[in-house]
Amino acid sequence: MHKNGNRSGYRQRVGVSALLTGLLLLLHLSPGAESSIPVKAARLADIAVYPHKFAPATVVSLNNTAVSTQVGARIDEISVRVADIVEPGSVLARLDCTDFELARKQAEATIASLRARIKLAQRRLARTEALVEKQTVSEELLDQREADLAVLRADYQGALSQLDMSKLDISRCTIVSPFKAVITARTGSVGEFAQKGTKLIEIVDIGQLEISAQVPATDIGQVVTIKDLYFEDSTGRYDAELRAVAPTVNTQTRNREARLLFSNTAALPGAAGKLVWQDNRPHISARVLVRRQDSLGVFIADRGKARFHALPGAQQGRAAPTALPLDTSVITEGQYGLQDGEAIEVIR
Repeated sequence: MHKNGNRSGYRQRVGVSALLTGLLLLLHLSPGAESSIPVKAARLADIAVYPHKFAPATVVSLNNTAVSTQVGARIDEISVRVADIVEPGSVLARLDCTDFELARKQAEATIASLRARIKLAQRRLARTEALVEKQTVSEELLDQREADLAVLRADYQGALSQLDMSKLDISRCTIVSPFKAVITARTGSVGEFAQKGTKLIEIVDIGQLEISAQVPATDIGQVVTIKDLYFEDSTGRYDAELRAVAPTVNTQTRNREARLLFSNTAALPGAAGKLVWQDNRPHISARVLVRRQDSLGVFIADRGKARFHALPGAQQGRAAPTALPLDTSVITEGQYGLQDGEAIEVIR
């Protein structure tokens, strides 16, 4: 009987042990049992990129001028050629001024004559006034003398105006550059008669240049706040500073025009290039992004769980801006098979 009791107890212990082992195995193999997925993660501050952005831009001159004659005269000289650079006040062309010199001399002669006649009229008026006081002449004669003097004085003022006009015409016979410029075309020829308003030379102001950039309306806020802006073309890079932003949006391109000034050296007028700046918002590389349902975003390691964070406006294959704090732990490897809320183990 004792031996049978020992055997019975042994069998019971073996059965309990097998049952516990089976239960543990079932729990381990159960679909509901949670296991951690190994991933790698990094702080956003360590992986963030700040891409450069671009907008098409052109160097424009504030003055693109066709220099024309202000008087009608024969062209005696054109002093410049295409591609010449001239300073303000440099002589561009000269016209024949003979007629205007003669007009000046005539006006001066008329003025001298009127001065003499005015003196004579003043003496006559003085004598007439004295005779009127003695009542030897009528007051009508006095009125006549005063009127004669007033007419002469008016004629004198008119002659002075004629003299000023002739001098102005003479000054217009010498055509000068109004600003520092490059000569782009000669449309007049020496020896031909130029009517008033005839275009002789075309010039472009190279002292007052601006950059015209077509910036997407969504990026204009960055251009306004960022200080490190530059214009880039085939000749190099030029520092620039924002002057103004047009308060209108192009209905076709959805761009806004930004006008900038060169900080130091300037590119050539008419040069086509791009306005460049560095986005000051942290971006997450395209290789880290994953798509879940209809959204692109990233997985964040949050206390042992993977949390999907959508990035509005993110585009496939492009780095996406984010407003996440820089100390956010972003999953950089192992994120493609993750689902929101899954348990993870961050491998260092």
